Amino acid sequence: MTKSSPVMPFTEPQRAAAQRFITHAFTDTARLWLEHGWDAAGGHSIERLQAANLTPVLVGYRRSMAVARQLFFFSQAWRITGDERCAARAHALYADLTGRFWDHQHDGWFFSLRTGADAHAPADPRKDTYGHAFAIFALAEYGAVFGKPAAIDWARRTLEIVKRRLLLPQGWLAQSASRDWRALDMVLEQNPHMHMLEGLLALHGATRDAAVLQEAGMPVMLFMQRLRSDDGTKVLEHFDAAGRPNGESGRIVEPGHSYEWVGLLRDYAMARGEAEYRAITAPMVAWADAHGFDPQHGGIHDQLDTEGRVISDRKRIWPLTECIKVQAMRATDTAEPAAYAALDRRIAFLTRHYLTPGGGWREFLRRDLTPDSDYLPATTPYHIATAALKVAEAYGLAGRAHAKVTV
Repeated sequence: MTKSSPVMPFTEPQRAAAQRFITHAFTDTARLWLEHGWDAAGGHSIERLQAANLTPVLVGYRRSMAVARQLFFFSQAWRITGDERCAARAHALYADLTGRFWDHQHDGWFFSLRTGADAHAPADPRKDTYGHAFAIFALAEYGAVFGKPAAIDWARRTLEIVKRRLLLPQGWLAQSASRDWRALDMVLEQNPHMHMLEGLLALHGATRDAAVLQEAGMPVMLFMQRLRSDDGTKVLEHFDAAGRPNGESGRIVEPGHSYEWVGLLRDYAMARGEAEYRAITAPMVAWADAHGFDPQHGGIHDQLDTEGRVISDRKRIWPLTECIKVQAMRATDTAEPAAYAALDRRIAFLTRHYLTPGGGWREFLRRDLTPDSDYLPATTPYHIATAALKVAEAYGLAGRAHAKVTV
C-alpha cells in the first residue's frame, strides 16, 4: 500500500506568488541597490534614490541607521541567493559603519555623517537609541550570516553603551543624548524600544546567550506595563517624561507598529520556549485589521487615533510589509489553508500596488492608491526583506542557515 502525500495548506499558485515576492526582494531589489546605491568615490552607501531615474538624491547626510539596515539587507540577500556581490557589499557596509560612524572620543554611534566636500564629518553627532538598536540588529545579523565574531563584539559593545548611557532611572531608554551623553531626552518613545527588542532578539539568535534574552525582557515588560493601551488592543507612540501619553500626540496609533510588536512578541516567546503569545497579541491584530485597513480602497492607513479615526490616510509601504509578516507567522504556526489564502491576498496587494519592475517600489500611496512619492529610501529594503523572510519560512523557501558564532 503506497503512502499518500500530505495535504499542503497552500496551493502551488500561492507558493509561486510567494517565490516571486522573495525574488523581487533579494534578487531584483538587491541588484537595484548594487548598481545604483553606492558612491564609489566616497566608498559609502547612498541615502536615497530618485524613483524615476535611480540617481542619488543629494540630502547632504547619511544616517548610521540607514547603513545598518543596508548591512542587514545585503547580508540576508547573500544568504538567500549566494550572490557574491551581495557579500562584497555587506562587507563594505560593515567597514563603513564600524570605521566611520563610531565616536572614538565619547563612544557610541553618530546619528549621521556629512556627504560632499566635508564627507564623513558628523552631520548630527547625537546618540539615539533607535540608531543604536539598529546597529545591534545589523551587526548581529551580519555576524551570524558570515560567522564574524568581531561583528558580534561590536553588537555587545553597543548594548553595553546603551545600558550605561541611555537607560534612565524611570526604567526606559532615553530617546537621544548629546554627543558627550550629558543632555538626555527624558520622554518615553515607543519606537526605539520596539527596535531594541528586535536587535536583542537578533543578538540572541546569533549567540544563544541567555543573558541577552534576559535583556530583551526589559522592552517586553515596558510594552506590557506602559506602551500598550489599557484594553490591550493597540500600541501607543508618544509619552511624556512621567511615562503618560503625551497630550494629543499620545493618542496617535500606527497600525504598522501594532503588527510589528505582534511579530516581535511571537519571536520573543519562541526564543523563550513559550508557546502562548496569541492571548496578548490577538486583540492587537484584531484592532489593527478592523481600523487600520481602508475598506474602500484597500491598504493600511499610516496613523489613527485611539478611537480608530484616521489621522493620516497616506499609505506607506512598511505597515503592509509588517502585516504580511504577521500573516506569514500565522500561516506558519497554524498551517491552516485560510491563513495561507489571507497571506496570498496581502502579497498580491503589495505586488499590484507597491512593487515596481526591476526591484523598485512606491514608498507612499495616497488614500486612493495613487503614488505619492518620487524617491526610494535606502531604509525600505529592510522592511521588504523582513517580510520576505517570514514568507519564505511559511512556504519552506528559506535560504541557507546562519553561520554559527561562538559566544
